[in-house]
Amino acid sequence: MNDGADLGDLRSGLKDLRDEVGRLNADVAGVRERTDRLLELERERTVEQASIAAIPRARLLSTSILLDGSASQRLNVTRLRVGELIERPFSRYLGVTRCETEATDVRELWERLLAFEAQCGEDVLRGHPATILDVPGATVSMVDGRFLRVSLGTGDAAGPVVAVPRCAYDCAPQKLRNFGHWLLDCVPQIVALWQVAPEALFLLPQAAKGFHQSTLTLVGISADRLMPWDGAPLRGARVLAFESDGRTGGGRPLSPLMEVRKLMAPPSGWPSVERRRRVYVSRRDAGPKRRWVTNEDEVEALFRSRGFDVLVMSGCPLEEQVRIFREARVVAGVSGASFADLVFAAPGIHAVVLISDSLVRWYADEAGARSSWAGGRRVAGGQLAALGDSPRYQAYLAAALEQRCHMFVAGDRMPVQPLTNFLDEVLAEVDRG
Repeated sequence: MNDGADLGDLRSGLKDLRDEVGRLNADVAGVRERTDRLLELERERTVEQASIAAIPRARLLSTSILLDGSASQRLNVTRLRVGELIERPFSRYLGVTRCETEATDVRELWERLLAFEAQCGEDVLRGHPATILDVPGATVSMVDGRFLRVSLGTGDAAGPVVAVPRCAYDCAPQKLRNFGHWLLDCVPQIVALWQVAPEALFLLPQAAKGFHQSTLTLVGISADRLMPWDGAPLRGARVLAFESDGRTGGGRPLSPLMEVRKLMAPPSGWPSVERRRRVYVSRRDAGPKRRWVTNEDEVEALFRSRGFDVLVMSGCPLEEQVRIFREARVVAGVSGASFADLVFAAPGIHAVVLISDSLVRWYADEAGARSSWAGGRRVAGGQLAALGDSPRYQAYLAAALEQRCHMFVAGDRMPVQPLTNFLDEVLAEVDRG
């Protein structure tokens, strides 16, 4: 009996030993995998630094940054990546779409845009992490109002940590004045820098306005961290220069934008908000040339009849805008900057976008940077997100935010009966949940 018990104990001990060896092997495999990944990252970093050092006056991933310094000084420059790779399905978030325009040129442009989407191959919106150049001991200055010069080895060890978003030196003034561009394009740059160095001084154009500060306050960047800058040389113990927002030829900077969303509208807050509200954002406050729709009074009356609150956002404090969009189940309006507030809205809401003939033609202006799709030029890298500079940009933004977008294209004088039929179809889908 004792011999049998001893044999049983021996077998049990051997099984425990085999299990322990298995766990150790798994741990060793895990350590080896992490080590291999660290070695690969170090190899990539070394190759990256060598490539930076090999380029005189390196322009890197941005054509707007000049690095002045010797090859040995450039070896001290580090490229930091902020954010995660973003991949979102697109067509899943497309809702009802109607093209009711009678203008042949607009219909052709709209169909061309849809064809470009189909040619992109993947039904995926993709955004890459932002990149930031981390430069020890340097001086920053502006060249010709659109280049950032970073002079290596000229910094002040006792100076501040200086963070330079691209909007501080290479941004059209009208974009800084436009809330939509500021929120979707500029704030993500500043947030990416802030995540790397919250103690830094963030350089902003001297033209910064009140809504710039109030927006940054929402993400936790206080006024004493902001420094108006006219491009004059500024010496720092460390300079962080925003290099790339991860775009591939246009569209919105998806990865850094998602970082902004986490800060401004944390997902943990969604369950506590009852979303029943229907909101129509009026463009009555826009300039005459940018209202896009000539009979918005009739359009507003239609939406009121369907239970929408008609609001003008220019007279609405930012905190109130955030609250309105967080409570919304449906947000509607003529295409414009107010749809940037979708960043504050929850996944699963519905956006209803009205697009006029004039707006389609404006986006198709071949003299501007908006017209790659309209001019027949291939989308860079075949990336669907690169088509974001188009009349469909709200659809791409909504899909990135996991919201459903419906679009109605018609003349500058919106045809009321077709629009009524479209809206009722959309609301029926909303009600179905």
